[in-house]
Amino acid sequence: METLSPSIIEIRNSFLEKFKNEKLEMISRKLDQLFDVEKDPVKRIMLLASRVETIRKRIEQISNDENKTLKIVENSNVEDKNKLEENTETDEKTTSESWVRVIMKESTEVNGVRFPEGIQIDVTEDDSKKLIDSGKAAIIS
Repeated sequence: METLSPSIIEIRNSFLEKFKNEKLEMISRKLDQLFDVEKDPVKRIMLLASRVETIRKRIEQISNDENKTLKIVENSNVEDKNKLEENTETDEKTTSESWVRVIMKESTEVNGVRFPEGIQIDVTEDDSKKLIDSGKAAIIS
């Protein structure tokens, strides 16, 4: 990659110093306008070098903003994951306590699933009560 001569870099930096309080988007527009009307080759090179430097700064700014956003999103995802793990542990405790193993005395359907006679299944406490009350299943101890 070719580099600019020290004199062009010096001119570019002094030119960009005039715009140090402006937003990068505004500087880019201004450089485009100046480049369109400039006829002197050295000044055109200085304007192009200024545009490149401004674009580099804009990319760096966007990258920093995206990194901040990414860090925020990552932190949020970690918090969400921790909450999900806590909820999953709570759900597992809740659901593991409410499951009952039964053996089917006759073929029947539970929540849209057909079970043949003699099969052992785990069902919720509510479903086990219904099955036992109907005489279609018995609890396995």
